[in-house]
Amino acid sequence: MDLPEIGELNRRVKILVREAKPDDRNGFSQTTVEKDEVWGKLAVVGSGMYFGTKQVSSEVTHRVYIRSYEGRTRPQDLYGVTELVIDGVLYRVKRVADAGGERRFTVMDVEEKGDAGKRAGRPRLPACASRATKSARRLAA
Repeated sequence: MDLPEIGELNRRVKILVREAKPDDRNGFSQTTVEKDEVWGKLAVVGSGMYFGTKQVSSEVTHRVYIRSYEGRTRPQDLYGVTELVIDGVLYRVKRVADAGGERRFTVMDVEEKGDAGKRAGRPRLPACASRATKSARRLAA
């Protein structure tokens, strides 16, 4: 497993956990709480790994690498982490491990779930496509 190099931890990663909070009806409500926000690397998995995970009904679409900090982002510190948000996109965590066994980076295999927050429900367009659409509108007007 290749470890990230200098400058590759260039995305903000919000680490989310699910917590049960008491509610007004003497029960509990599940809420999502932000545990931490760190710099990370988002990498698309290769087709061999993607199709291999399809056979066991676990759809890993990306890998996320973050620096391992004691008490914050080591694999044992991330127990119970269920979701990540990177660039407004929600990812569900499938597996957390020490990258390469060197205790320098933590790697998470994740599944892309879609847009999170204010962009939910709208399709994401690549930056070049949105510029082309804007220029086409200007020309039509």
